[in-house]
Amino acid sequence: MRKRIGDDEILKVIVEILFPFIMMLGIYIILSGHLSPGGGFSGGTILGAGLILYSTGLGFARIRRFFNFKIFSKILSFSLIFYAIAKGYSFITGAVHIDSDIPLGTPGNLLSAGLILPLNIAIGLVVACTIYGLYALFTRGDI
Repeated sequence: MRKRIGDDEILKVIVEILFPFIMMLGIYIILSGHLSPGGGFSGGTILGAGLILYSTGLGFARIRRFFNFKIFSKILSFSLIFYAIAKGYSFITGAVHIDSDIPLGTPGNLLSAGLILPLNIAIGLVVACTIYGLYALFTRGDI
């Protein structure tokens, strides 16, 4: 007899223990990407893998409580719009040599590097949503 996803008790316990740590690692890599190796893409990949692990171990019904298509589309849309506006602003101010109102920060501090940290966050959210979205589409046919 074949087990369904979410029926294995050992997998459920392991996922419930590991999931918060995986998500914290992904967030840490996104937030410190401008100071060390990492950034939006690698941190978003870890977040997406954490969501895949969660849905594999605990089932799609449980992940849909906090991550359904409505939330998926809002996160993806907001992140892409923010990225386009922020990069457009920096391109326009840089191309016409206008001083930017965005502070550059102090090198080595977490809240430094101007737009790099917010852009890393936007990239991380887009990558996490895309990875989990592709997984959900290929396994279930929807998010």
